[in-house]
Amino acid sequence: MELRLSRSSVAKAAGLACLAEQFGYEYVGAQRARDNKFQLLLAPDPSPQAQARAARNWAQYPNAGDGVSLPPLVPDAFELMTARITFDITGNRDQIPVALVGVFATIGCGYCAARFRGDEFFLVVVGVLWVFFLAFSGIGFVVMRRRNARATALLQAAGFVPVTEEGGRVRYRPPGAQPPGGQPWQAGPYGQGPYGQGPYG
Repeated sequence: MELRLSRSSVAKAAGLACLAEQFGYEYVGAQRARDNKFQLLLAPDPSPQAQARAARNWAQYPNAGDGVSLPPLVPDAFELMTARITFDITGNRDQIPVALVGVFATIGCGYCAARFRGDEFFLVVVGVLWVFFLAFSGIGFVVMRRRNARATALLQAAGFVPVTEEGGRVRYRPPGAQPPGGQPWQAGPYGQGPYGQGPYG
């Protein structure tokens, strides 16, 4: 199930994903779409623990469909979900476009400066634009790298496992999670974290 969230933040997406996991779904991935919307991918979780949790929550919150009568968010689960979504939207594939802004700005401004080198005012404008786009690219790249590093450290400390998907994208999965039609992923050297122990109880 793919949800397209307009004007959404990571925190809102994480809250929605956590609530979905309370009712029998699991978080699969997230990314920013071209139209600046947020894409959140969820899938039914067939595990006995997830089904039992969903049954308890539907019994306790039968009117959850109204969007108001909902169970409270579990802080630990919310923090980890926020880290997972942050990692998914700040990975290497997402950092490249930000870095390319500076590259294309340099090429474009260099071309304009060479073509109109006799116009001093135009050269000043081109120089200002070049500095702006270069600063935007550099700052954006550094910010994304730092957010990605913080999310990675949190997920690794919690025992999440880096898994490379068929397309080459790396995502972090809970230890012991079942990929479609495959064997359980191993927890690796990090051991069991809150998801392995069950933050939902």
